[in-house]
Parts: sequence; C-alpha cells; structure tokens
Amino acid sequence: MATIAIAKAMGSKVIAGVSTENKMHHPKAAGADVVLCYGTDKETYLQFKDLVKVEAKKLGFPAGVDVVVDVVQGDLFESALISCVRPLGVICLVGFTAGQKPIRPGLLLVKEVIVAGSIWGRFAQENPGIHRQNVEEILNFFSTGAIKPRASTVFPIEEFADTFELFESNKGQGNNVIEFLPSPRL
Repeated sequence: MATIAIAKAMGSKVIAGVSTENKMHHPKAAGADVVLCYGTDKETYLQFKDLVKVEAKKLGFPAGVDVVVDVVQGDLFESALISCVRPLGVICLVGFTAGQKPIRPGLLLVKEVIVAGSIWGRFAQENPGIHRQNVEEILNFFSTGAIKPRASTVFPIEEFADTFELFESNKGQGNNVIEFLPSPRL
C-alpha cells in the first residue's frame, strides 16, 4: 500500500495486483488506478499478465509498464511479471511473500528486463544526502496530504504478538499498528 501511495503522489499510474478478490479494496483505497487479482496458480497468473497488458494500453503504455514493484516473487515473477514490463523496464524486488524462486537470466535477456533488488539500508549509508532528500520528499507528501496516513488494524500493546502473527501468516491487509498508549478521546 505504501508503494501505491508513493507512486500516486509522484504522479504515476498504478496497476496493482492482489492474490485474492477480498483484498482488492485495499489497493483501490490507497489510490491504485486499476486493481487486478493474480490468483494462486499458473493459469491465473497468465490471465493476470494478459489483463495487465490490456490495462497498461488503456493507461497509455502500449509496450508494457515501466516499473513493477514485486513483493511476491515466487512463480508469479516468471509466469506474469516479466511479460508485463516494457523493454528495458525495471522489476524492483522488495520482498518474497510467496517464497524465492531461481531467476532464469535467459528470460531477462529475451524480454530485455532489468531486475533490481531494493533495500534502503546500504543505499542510505552510502548516499546520506540523497537518502535525506528522498525521506524529505515522502514526509512532504504527508504534510501536503498527497499521502494520507492509515492503519488497517490497531492492536493494544497487550496484544502485540497478534500483530506479528498476522504479518507472519500473510493475512494482514495493510498497516498494523501497536498502540503503546491509549489515544486521547476528543
């Protein structure tokens, strides 16, 4: 959801994918222009790929999308995502909720796709000035209202373990917050 909010604040068109239809409202609420269900097997992944191509054309990107932010990896990567990206487009790997699968470099060569891993830690240490600018830009999105903070579930501190269980079981559908002190009631 954070990726969607930041992309929209930067002026991007966003096609979001979810594993089940009951999760479709979350990306829409975060600002996605289109939300599609990629399902859980190779057949639905292929249908998702075809739908992304159709929607990308409708949004003005006939050669495919510029960037895919992949938090799933697994079989979805090879079955669908590589084909969704335009030539010399980028797939940014930021997670692997469906597990890690080997990436066959020959497919990247044929599709002319760039794959990049993304973790802020090293980049922030090596580029503190640029990192600070990036963080300031994101904070500015919050202060101007381009990004609205949200929490899907708030847990009292006594139930903090439930927050982690929700995350570990991949059943969370947004930002989970642990509340250390009760919110003041107005």
